Amino acid sequence: MNKAPSGKIGAVHSPVKTVPLELVQAVLRSAINGRSVGLEEAIRTLDCDAHHADLILRQMAEAGYLEPADIFDNLFYWQLTPNGTRLALEPKRKRIGRDKVQTIISELLARAKVINGDSDRLQRITLKLFGSALEERDDYGDVDVSIAYLRRQLSDIERERIENALKARQSNSDRQTFQGRLMGAERQDTREIMAFLKKGLPHLSLMNDDPMDLGTPYRWLVDHDVKTDRPVDVSDDIVRPNGPSILDQHPRKPLPPITLLEARHRAISANTKVAIDDMHIGLEDAAALEEQMWSPKVTREGDFVANDIRSEKRVKFAGFQHLCPIWKKDLGGVAMLKEALDWCDEHKVWIRDLFPRVSIQRSDRTHIIRLGWGHDLIYFNVGGKSTTGSLLPINRTRVSKIDLAGAYAVGRALSKMYDESRCAKMPWFSADILLPLVEVDRLPDFPGLHKVGSFKEGAFQGLREVTFFRARITRPTPNEPVSIEKHA
Repeated sequence: MNKAPSGKIGAVHSPVKTVPLELVQAVLRSAINGRSVGLEEAIRTLDCDAHHADLILRQMAEAGYLEPADIFDNLFYWQLTPNGTRLALEPKRKRIGRDKVQTIISELLARAKVINGDSDRLQRITLKLFGSALEERDDYGDVDVSIAYLRRQLSDIERERIENALKARQSNSDRQTFQGRLMGAERQDTREIMAFLKKGLPHLSLMNDDPMDLGTPYRWLVDHDVKTDRPVDVSDDIVRPNGPSILDQHPRKPLPPITLLEARHRAISANTKVAIDDMHIGLEDAAALEEQMWSPKVTREGDFVANDIRSEKRVKFAGFQHLCPIWKKDLGGVAMLKEALDWCDEHKVWIRDLFPRVSIQRSDRTHIIRLGWGHDLIYFNVGGKSTTGSLLPINRTRVSKIDLAGAYAVGRALSKMYDESRCAKMPWFSADILLPLVEVDRLPDFPGLHKVGSFKEGAFQGLREVTFFRARITRPTPNEPVSIEKHA
């Protein structure tokens, strides 16, 4: 499901044709071990099918963020380039206006003046402004500044005095390292300078990279002559590098003509029933199955061949989630669940027989949302970054793609209900919702409900009971007003 573009990232990066840089960054951050990105990660991050994911990955490669990995006898995947790694590591922060940018720059100049006038420092600093702060925009992510350290020209006596004072402030752990023993004073001086410059300025991004090496325009903020130990006047002119950046100098591997190839498999129709003995397919497996279906295998000679999955029963279901596109709609969780259940009823999916009650339970380690009653139910574990749980029925021996598609849409709707009610910020609690009686699009804010301790009359129909527990208490005590009941 494509998300709305905003196109705003703090530093200057190459655009990608069809998606905003925020989504590009999200794909890069999904990389395994910070390096490898395949169809699975792109499908999961972008909420799309394999064909669209492949298109985006190729566009990211064209923009210089990805390149083909060196693969032998395995499924094809991409690896991050230096530029891709840089974008992936760029922090996310609240956007700021031009006035805030100017305030940060002014405060930084004042602090740099203090550093460069401090007689107890081994080093002086120079500063260059680059990135988005050079431009006139509506808002900004970071104020990117390149910092360079210049060692002062001191007498032996003066240097020894300063070094001894700095070494006395070293941490014990730093003293025990080789670098700490060899360059302890300079390292401590650098740490203290950096801490002083950044204190209280979360949107200030200080980097050791020289903008000239990065191939990006810059403007001098602070220059210093260490011979005379005096500041140097700087111009407001923007300096534009003549040569390519060191990131662009990274040799690019040629883009393969094809990076999507349907696997060899025993095809089944959407309604074909398959035995599910000893098989597990969960909400979290959908993207991985699609990757196995569409990512080509790379031979030892470097050729692309179709992945052979004829003996892998699970992969027959690859792409099942797209048969029921309800979860791709811009709907509230309650409305999505109702539409998904209507779809299941229309297509005779097993979930239609479940009792229409949703229950949520949250504790220190267990966060579960269920649909159904007793032992006849579907449930998912909701974590910080993923939702897991089986899409296969307990009381049946055969399922089809349609069955999995309906279960997947129901699972996504339940997960959305959990997120919308801000359950992740709750103490221990449980809630029961009778779905046919719900007349709103989304669940109430449970933390807000917990805070006020009551409902507004008629604010939410269908919520049968919400019970809040204090830590490690399994049932309400007489002194706790923890249970709120509402009957439609």
